[in-house]
Amino acid sequence: MQFRILSVLLFCFSFPLWSEESPVYLAAMAKKDITGPSVGVMFWGYAREDQTGLGIHTRQFARSLVIRDQNSKKLLAYVTAEVGGIPFEIQRDVVKRLQAEVDPGFGYGNVLINASHTHSGPAGHFHYSEVSFYSKEFYAESYAVLRDGIFESIKDAYLKMKPAELTIGKAFVGEAGVNRSLSAYLANPEPERKQYSDNIDREMVQLTVSVAGVPIGLVNWYGVHPTNITFDNRLISSDNKGIASLLSEAEAKKQGLNGFVAIFAQANEGDVSPNLNLDNTGPGKDIYDSSFIIGKRQFLASQQILKSSGKRLSGGISFTQRFIDMSKHPVSPEFSGTGKIETTCPSAYGYAFAAGSTEEGGGHFLFHEGMTNKNRRFYIDWIAKFMLQSPSEELRECQNPKAVLFPMGETKPLPSLPQILPYGLTLIGDLTILVMPHEVTTMSSRRLKKEVQSVLKDKSSDIVLSGLTNDFSGYITTPEEYSTQNYEGGHTLHGPHSLNALRQEFHKMSLELKNGNPITSNEIKPLDLSDKVHPLKVPGSDSVSSKPQTVIQPGAEFYHKGEVVTCRVEAVNPNVGYPKVASYLWVEAKEKADWNPVRSDSDFDTKFFYQKRGLWGRAEESLELIWETNSDTLPGEYRLVHEGIYLNKEGIRSPYRIECPSFRIGHAGN
Repeated sequence: MQFRILSVLLFCFSFPLWSEESPVYLAAMAKKDITGPSVGVMFWGYAREDQTGLGIHTRQFARSLVIRDQNSKKLLAYVTAEVGGIPFEIQRDVVKRLQAEVDPGFGYGNVLINASHTHSGPAGHFHYSEVSFYSKEFYAESYAVLRDGIFESIKDAYLKMKPAELTIGKAFVGEAGVNRSLSAYLANPEPERKQYSDNIDREMVQLTVSVAGVPIGLVNWYGVHPTNITFDNRLISSDNKGIASLLSEAEAKKQGLNGFVAIFAQANEGDVSPNLNLDNTGPGKDIYDSSFIIGKRQFLASQQILKSSGKRLSGGISFTQRFIDMSKHPVSPEFSGTGKIETTCPSAYGYAFAAGSTEEGGGHFLFHEGMTNKNRRFYIDWIAKFMLQSPSEELRECQNPKAVLFPMGETKPLPSLPQILPYGLTLIGDLTILVMPHEVTTMSSRRLKKEVQSVLKDKSSDIVLSGLTNDFSGYITTPEEYSTQNYEGGHTLHGPHSLNALRQEFHKMSLELKNGNPITSNEIKPLDLSDKVHPLKVPGSDSVSSKPQTVIQPGAEFYHKGEVVTCRVEAVNPNVGYPKVASYLWVEAKEKADWNPVRSDSDFDTKFFYQKRGLWGRAEESLELIWETNSDTLPGEYRLVHEGIYLNKEGIRSPYRIECPSFRIGHAGN
């Protein structure tokens, strides 16, 4: 019987039989919950102070792959965390703890922490928060949850490593993205554009990990913004990337692979929107439906790769890494494109940054995309001066044609954004990973990959870009795209020579790997602001109340498949129980005399909204519990359940549980 089950699994995933050759790698994968506070914290991404959390659509996870090269004993950890951006402080703290508690072989060059870039996750974990436009708060507790969750996911994977086979495959991703900055893309030279069949990269590259011939997980790279769920949303959500992961893991579970981990990493998404209508709307009936559709399209491409044989990796692991001061980095004539030495600039936001991406809903009404130095307004510069400070003339000239709004790199005594940034290049066999902290546009990515490929040649047959990795520092556009000053150019922080500076440095790193002399440290390091942040308490976490126990508004007694089940219950602010509550919402199914959980607030078909209504001490606090059934929902008896923790007058935190009345689900039309 066991042999038959294994045969079915091998057939379903169409993998070659386990090779008799000695395995080149040890590998394992793991994931941990990193969900932030669900109520009252500004979301990271749209920079809107009015967008604060009121509940959960899907929980946030950190998913990790750890590989060891059996010959050299070198390690590699690749993580995607479902947050908007990863600050360098997280990588620094995770690396330090890994070296002390797990393996001294971990370091900045081989611990790669990628952000999925969801715009529907709470902020508050950046040390530059007090001068940030993305959030001005820092919450030590949620920072620790993020940091420790990433660490634990890497540690868990490390401790589970077994001999593994790594295979590479590719697939076309249909209708999951569209170039949102076409006018900027068209500014690139026509001969260059004609080398490519499309104005975005629609190919997904996937690394599949198998143990004893059975897949245990995957990492793929495909660049698209997780912005189906727009700035109107108030629920924590991992958006389309997270939904793709959940669909993959659910599909694997149907095949009996309960520990399967699917990483849908972020790549070169700089000018790629999932909102296919280019008016801040996607292909679905609402933002959540659009998120599901775009996530499913990535999932389907991933499944296509998973069910193919793939190309087996057999080379070892090598990597190189460096920190670069992007405020003043020289670019040699060989790479500058001007025939002379150029330099990058201290970071600055442009007018076009404040305009936002028109196709993603736009920004402040005073600004529009395409505003350059010729469009400066004295009253805007005057307001910006009093909000922060005026830029120097040297900075204006360096950043030209950008109309500088905020000179983030010139503030004293410290710059208001990180200037020293991490970059790296990693080889797993002949798979090459470019590592950088930016959102990289399509053509910028192509130029960077081409530069690396020109050096590595046959040492690299597959190449991916891991953007938003190990820190966050705005966009990278081509000089031609920068000149248009669309949103992406206005958010290219270090000026028009940024891309050519990176071409130069990745050329050098490619030579280091080709010649076998990688560098994994250098003299400069990012600033440590740990003693300069002012941590705040998570909002509502100390709210005192009596024990909630009332069902305020039960749902119906019967639902057809595809209908939405709701129930409103008495509750306290969910942050009172943060981060100890595993799920605030459960869907339980009755099996004989037992009730068993079948869904939770980590699933994409559930939601909960927190409400506080009333005045003068008579406020009613409640949670609206929601489950969207579908055609796959099994008929039977179910109930919705809310669990939380409340704080009483004596200062004691205690768990509580409220069970909504049960209901039945039948076939449509019954």
